Amino acid sequence: MHPLLASIFIFTSTLWLSFHPTNAENDLQTYIIHVSLPEDNINLESYYRSFLLRVALHSEDDQPSRIIHSYRHVASGFSARLSSDEVKEMEKKNGFISATPQKMLALHTTHTPDFLGLQQHFGVWEESNYGRGVIIGVLDTGITPSHPSFHDNNMPPPPAKWKGKCEFSGTVTCNNKLIGARNFLGGSTDPPFDQEGHGTHTSSTAAGHFVDQANVFGNANGTSAGMAPLAHIAMYKVCALFGCPNDAILAAMDAAIDDGVDVISASLGLPSLPFYDDSIAIGSFAAMRKGVIVINSVGNSGPGSATLSNVAPWTLSVGASTHDRKLIATAVLGNGESYDGQSLLQPKDFPHNLFPIVYPIIHRQENAKCKPGSLEGIDVKGKIVVCDYEWTETYQGQTVKDAGGVALILVNSKILGETIFEVAHVIPATNLGYSDGEKIKAYINSSPMAMAGIDFKGTKMEFDDAPFVASFSSRGPNIQSPGILKPDIIGPGLNILAAWPFSLENNSTFNIISGTSMSCPHLSGIAALLKIAHPDWSPAAIKSAIMTTADQTNSEGQPIYDERKLPADVFAIGAGHVNPSKASNPGLIYDIYPINYTQYLCGLGYTNMQIGLIVHQYVNCSLTSSISEAELNYPSFSIILGAEIQNYTRIVMNVGDGNSTYFVSIPQIPGVHTLVEPIKLVFTEVNQQAKYMISFTRTGEISGHFVEGSISWISDKHVVRSPISIKLLFSTGNNNFPTRVIRNSLWLCTFLAHCLFYFIVF
Repeated sequence: MHPLLASIFIFTSTLWLSFHPTNAENDLQTYIIHVSLPEDNINLESYYRSFLLRVALHSEDDQPSRIIHSYRHVASGFSARLSSDEVKEMEKKNGFISATPQKMLALHTTHTPDFLGLQQHFGVWEESNYGRGVIIGVLDTGITPSHPSFHDNNMPPPPAKWKGKCEFSGTVTCNNKLIGARNFLGGSTDPPFDQEGHGTHTSSTAAGHFVDQANVFGNANGTSAGMAPLAHIAMYKVCALFGCPNDAILAAMDAAIDDGVDVISASLGLPSLPFYDDSIAIGSFAAMRKGVIVINSVGNSGPGSATLSNVAPWTLSVGASTHDRKLIATAVLGNGESYDGQSLLQPKDFPHNLFPIVYPIIHRQENAKCKPGSLEGIDVKGKIVVCDYEWTETYQGQTVKDAGGVALILVNSKILGETIFEVAHVIPATNLGYSDGEKIKAYINSSPMAMAGIDFKGTKMEFDDAPFVASFSSRGPNIQSPGILKPDIIGPGLNILAAWPFSLENNSTFNIISGTSMSCPHLSGIAALLKIAHPDWSPAAIKSAIMTTADQTNSEGQPIYDERKLPADVFAIGAGHVNPSKASNPGLIYDIYPINYTQYLCGLGYTNMQIGLIVHQYVNCSLTSSISEAELNYPSFSIILGAEIQNYTRIVMNVGDGNSTYFVSIPQIPGVHTLVEPIKLVFTEVNQQAKYMISFTRTGEISGHFVEGSISWISDKHVVRSPISIKLLFSTGNNNFPTRVIRNSLWLCTFLAHCLFYFIVF
């Protein structure tokens, strides 16, 4: 298993348009060009090429087409390779709006269906026909078409609306499960095979077919299946080892909309950007207008605050949680204490006796990272070595093996906390959480004859602490739009078993990896199930159903914890942990129309041109009734509260029983008085709407921090819950002040935090 890449590359590289035939190749960059469209019907390709007519096209240089991608749905424009001089010339042409250099984005299961309550011949799977007929478009590193997770036994042909392509060659082809596969990486003519593993893993998590006897090294054995096992998959390859260019992402979204997908799953992103400069936000807005729901991962920069990616309110932003299966490897100490860790490799022949144990504090440094060569000159031969763990690195096992150690105990840093990764090392090993690691270190320091062993116990199920929030899962608050609470939801993302392109051992082509990249396709598959169960629901309605029915407690009825084993706040879990069974029958939904998002964007203070780039049409905010962020009919609340009372309205639609009555429940929030009118909503028919008003007033002297709560509408069958986050301000007399100040003042700090913590998945 090899790490793909760590992120925050923002680099450029783009299409050939040479004014001067002497321009060197390395002077060219890829740009995304936005242009305005004339009112008359035109040929888009010809119109886009007209912006290049000022460039001297030299037939003798045998160069490929200068336009890489032409966009239809997601943007008015194209991507092309240009020099800076050529861009300056293009700026003089009528219709030109902007040219932005290409950005490079980073890539951000057998048991999880059972953990989420998805069971064969029962419940949501049965009601939604296992997602049969839905098309999930996956933007990723490609796919392995021969993998058994993508067989098409009992699969229907693609629906008539499908217009996509399959770009494999020779004897390799698509089928009724994998109905389309294309490569959008500029300049590449290679088929969309997966060379990294990420795309195969995410695709099978979302919609992999049933595969018996799926396991890794004989562990976690069971029947593998995606969340929507009978849904169709379309792969759009936009990523490789070097990253995910944003012009390819836009092109893939454009094609996916045209092809007829129902759900787009994108486990990739950059640190938070203004929406007009965020290709995923721009592309997903066009998808939303066409009825396509877009699911995004929030990134792996946690547990630091304000580290989110993909925060546009028209997408579903997903954080990562744990599930209740563990591959147990217990560290047994000479003092009789033992601590359960986890390990992907479970050797059956490791002796049960104890060995000397050592924690090599190298050169008096506080942490022993066990980097290559660091154990030279330290006596670890025949001993178990304790090393400090960094989840993006896998060198510790080889370092200990080279130095003569017999086994490895990896202990988490305080940042990783109790998030334990299941990793296959080259020697017997176990990974332990931070608190147990500290106890082992204390034992070693207290005893000159410290001894230890590792007891490999294999696969264990039904741990009551699940789910809790994985340490790496990025957290709020939302910098770009503080009035929108993000993440929206959390789902399984730690130690997820799913398809893999190549065999790790004994021809088992499955692997266990971790990241919000894994939680995103879980929600994509669940959204596909809801799409079948409720074909008339909009993307906002599906999102609302998922959020308002989310779980707030773990398997033993306690609050959902974070990596510190403390109750997780709304900036870690959003609305809570996904519950597919409840989401299929939410009772009430909060719907949002495209025009509402335009009003919201005007309220953010974006210019007309910036909003036009997002909504793909001309907007004049002076003629549009703008709304504040918290006025969007969102299924959660994020309020910035000063001295003045704030009032907001929400509209809910009855999608449950025709005759139903809901009563409000809103527990007291520290330092805030809330009032809801009316306190009862009465419905007499399906799809009937009702409006309520909620007001927030400061009551105490608490200032300068966040408080949280919730509002629930409760009937005899449903609980429709919306989380509330409130930032309490010192009195300024101006409640419009905080949003932009917070957005701008946090930007630099958050960018630096991303540089330190922003990883992609293995």
